[in-house]
Amino acid sequence: MNTQILNENEKRKSTIMEHYDPQAGIGCTGDRVDAGGIHLPCSLLEACPEYDHLTTIEKDRQRIRHDFEYWCWRCVKIVDKLSGRLTPFVLNRPQRRLLAAMEGQRLAGEPVRIILLKARQWGGSTLVQVYIAWLQLVVDKGRNSIIVGHKRNSSFAIKQMLRTLLANYPQELLDDDAELALKNVPDCKDIQEIAARDCSICLTSSYSPDAARGLNLSFAHLSEVAFWNSNRNIDPNDLIRTVTGSIPLALGTVIVMESTANGTNSFFYNEWKRAVEGKSAFKPVFVAWSEIEIYRKALDGDFDLDGCDEYEKSLWEQGLTLEQIYWYHEKRKEFSEHNLLKAEFPSTAQEAFENSMDYVFSTMEQEAIQDNIAAPRAVCDDGFVVWHEAEPCKAAGEKQYAGYLGLKYPWPDLPVNGYRSRYLAVITIGSESDERQPSVISIWEVNNRRDNMQPRLAASWTGNLPLNILAVLSVKWATRYGNALMVIENNDLQARQDNRQQGTFVLNEVFLKYKNLYINDRKNNTLEVDKKVFSLMFYELILSARNGLYIDHDERAARTVAKMIVMPNGYYYADKSENQNLLFNRAEALYVMREIELKNSRL
Repeated sequence: MNTQILNENEKRKSTIMEHYDPQAGIGCTGDRVDAGGIHLPCSLLEACPEYDHLTTIEKDRQRIRHDFEYWCWRCVKIVDKLSGRLTPFVLNRPQRRLLAAMEGQRLAGEPVRIILLKARQWGGSTLVQVYIAWLQLVVDKGRNSIIVGHKRNSSFAIKQMLRTLLANYPQELLDDDAELALKNVPDCKDIQEIAARDCSICLTSSYSPDAARGLNLSFAHLSEVAFWNSNRNIDPNDLIRTVTGSIPLALGTVIVMESTANGTNSFFYNEWKRAVEGKSAFKPVFVAWSEIEIYRKALDGDFDLDGCDEYEKSLWEQGLTLEQIYWYHEKRKEFSEHNLLKAEFPSTAQEAFENSMDYVFSTMEQEAIQDNIAAPRAVCDDGFVVWHEAEPCKAAGEKQYAGYLGLKYPWPDLPVNGYRSRYLAVITIGSESDERQPSVISIWEVNNRRDNMQPRLAASWTGNLPLNILAVLSVKWATRYGNALMVIENNDLQARQDNRQQGTFVLNEVFLKYKNLYINDRKNNTLEVDKKVFSLMFYELILSARNGLYIDHDERAARTVAKMIVMPNGYYYADKSENQNLLFNRAEALYVMREIELKNSRL
């Protein structure tokens, strides 16, 4: 390795290996004054001008109120993961950066609002909880907190850490003789209290969205938010709303949302994006693997930067040391794919999110799937978006249909030729009112032998309507597109118990009276999705998207397909920031197109 690189490496090492001594206040956060070799916070000397004349124990009592890092070293004992022994809590480099963000807001007279994206194994969650404990135990009395974990066992681990802290707290630094201890609040299994500080701590999980209601809170630690439970009955938004609604937007309050990444399919990712874009009250903090001291390896004769690939060379360009890159190079050998290492040890926030879920398509494939996005030709009053107008038919016996986009087109007065219809209309039924679960109608030109083109999206609609009105809208537009073959999933019609009567009525009175409804020969019913059909639907969607076998002009639908993820149970889902029904609509369309192709080949 050349001398220039080695010299530069020594400079980088000296920069990141700065001296840190919380007892002397060296390398600590915030504005400090050198008082005879001890670097004290400016706020301490402003609040206590007589500090130099105090006794040693009085100095300690005053200093811990203003110097969090000194308090951690002096008062907090944690269990060392390697030795299992109790040791003073000395902040590492990433913890100091997170503390700087929190204290920067607090000392500026602002409420502390942080969203933290974590790499693994550096103690981010520990720091947040110890910081809140400092505010409760030292800075002020009567301030209540809540800890919300992914599951109850994660909250229990935090409680155990608090018990250890309190059990080993130096008695001489307490303001009175009262003992610090966590005790259960009668009839409140989720709440513990510290009577000596007149404060309580609520420990709950994402499965209990109402736990914070009615509590007088000042601090909230929301842990592993990306993994919070989310289903039809529990929404992370509800719990966040409950917690934040219980904490005033005032000086001295703290809300920290923290998590490791869990793909872009989460509430946490959406909140992170809002924070990065400056649209949130929360300040984003990301800790990369390279900031963690343990992730480096001493150089030996086997390592040379020239032998690294382009990604590892880019780490040098980003300012990492050779020891860090060597560690990454060796660690990478433990993973079958590079993206798995990126998920565990991300270099950037985007890398963390993009590699922590199993996307069906690679980044290059995702870009290709969105190649056909195009601006629509028109957006109609009923919300339908049109890319290609219905093709007129010049056969004998034609009749005029007026009013479509203000133009007149000749339409055939001829019997529909079954599965050889030119257009396909696919209806995916969603909620009548929930904007997160809209219905989707897509119309596809699937039979264009003149141009010999791939199936292409002609028009689409997304929104929330009662089932009977949705049915009328579907029939109206399928009729406009040459009596398109209409596909509707029977599961959707029978989705909820309270909708079954209406679903049966709409099927009989609207859809079955339409002249060209898709009926599955094997089921003698409209499209019915069982496990086998589900697998075939997504097989066709993945195959067609990967090989460019259809043309989708709709930006959101193409993006939803491109960002499709596969879960460990084998099911496919849209990114949570997208629309699951859009994904199902495309899968249903491609499945039926394949069925049409197979049937026509037998005619």
